[in-house]
Amino acid sequence: MSPKSSHFPSDDSDYLSGFANNFSSESIPGALPKAQNSPLLCPLGLYAEQISGTSFTAPRKLNQRSWLYRIKPSVTHEPFKPRVPKHEKLVSEFSQVNSAINPTQIRWKPVDVPDEPTDFVDGLYSVCGAGSSFLRHGFAIHMYTANKSMDNCAFCNADGDFLIVPQIGRLWITTECGKLQVCPGEVVVLPQGFRFSVDLPDGPSRGYVAEIFGTHFQLPDLGPIGANGLASARDFLVPKASFEKESRPGYTIIQKFGGELFTAKQDFSPFNVVAWHGNYVPYKYNLSKFCPYNTVLVDHGDPSINTVLTAPTDKPGVALLDFVIFPPRWLVAEHTFRPPYYHRNCMSEFMGLIHGGYEAKADGFLPGGASLHSCMTPHGPDTKTYEATIAQGNDAGPHRIRDTMAFMFESCLMPRICPWALESPYVDHDYYQCWIGLKSHFVDNTENTGLQNHERSNTES
Repeated sequence: MSPKSSHFPSDDSDYLSGFANNFSSESIPGALPKAQNSPLLCPLGLYAEQISGTSFTAPRKLNQRSWLYRIKPSVTHEPFKPRVPKHEKLVSEFSQVNSAINPTQIRWKPVDVPDEPTDFVDGLYSVCGAGSSFLRHGFAIHMYTANKSMDNCAFCNADGDFLIVPQIGRLWITTECGKLQVCPGEVVVLPQGFRFSVDLPDGPSRGYVAEIFGTHFQLPDLGPIGANGLASARDFLVPKASFEKESRPGYTIIQKFGGELFTAKQDFSPFNVVAWHGNYVPYKYNLSKFCPYNTVLVDHGDPSINTVLTAPTDKPGVALLDFVIFPPRWLVAEHTFRPPYYHRNCMSEFMGLIHGGYEAKADGFLPGGASLHSCMTPHGPDTKTYEATIAQGNDAGPHRIRDTMAFMFESCLMPRICPWALESPYVDHDYYQCWIGLKSHFVDNTENTGLQNHERSNTES
């Protein structure tokens, strides 16, 4: 059965819920083995196959793996060969050879969906990143534009985890664990090594992808917030087992390995998993379920308060990559400049906009566009936003930000930018102009004071 004609979940009841749980799912009752993982003979004549997201000896609380019970094992394929034609715009090791550094604030306008048939794999291209998939430390930020479903093929990323943020067009994603429907306003995480295929039920699709090497996303600690708030574990949804049993001659597995693509042929669908159990699984999350926290008296909260998922480093409180959102919410702080403050950050910030407008950029930052503010590069509200905000004065009442969803990928690493991103016709070369109009509001009240002090000194003499 083709993924295009099979059922994709339409509501939350069609999924398992939870984050980092140990799940079990079987599409035929009795397909899961009892009391052990790899019996001599699995139920229904299935093959047992483990997929490991961490080393075998990782601490139990960090260990991630799942057991898949499938009609044929995934090893049954022909040798991998370099994909032809070569994909020239995917990067998994960033160096002076393939990317450049630039501290200037950069903004991109929304990219048009191509006219020629383009699926998710061919429409994926790297924008910036740091580190190396070979060294198992770093990240890459990609974008994609696609107008056709993947046909008789599946993609497998051996380099790292994908966090996909669709901006237009639903994604029907078939994985080895089951099916996911991902709408704009939702995100999906496809862990390293899982095979998946992307169908486009609405036609053209566009979005953003963050890739992390050598680690996995987790929920941020809540600290003084307490036990509740931000993204709730129960709102993360995991697919239920479903399988394809028909023969698929010439089926192609596309493997991303070290940023290059390889292909291998097989005669069956990789989505032949009848049952599975474990904690290493694809999952999705609806951003509208995020419970934001905010200032209730004075000053603007740091953006870290809006972290949905984090990929931590060994240094406490420092992230390889944070996924942060700016959802609808109330602004109520008194005597406070409410938009994000001007700042220079030791972290680097890549921003995207799913829909609506962004509170700090009145003009020019459009849905489907993006911006990059690298380490210690100054940024903040544009001139129009600043002037409109201070014109309200200190008596501005509560204000609700509506109909928006912006996000940020934030990293402690300094990104290198791919040449096609720097040379893109979608670069907004006038971005810097949004701050040029900022004028001085300085009032020097020391002149009269200085004159009075001078007169007083003459009188005393």
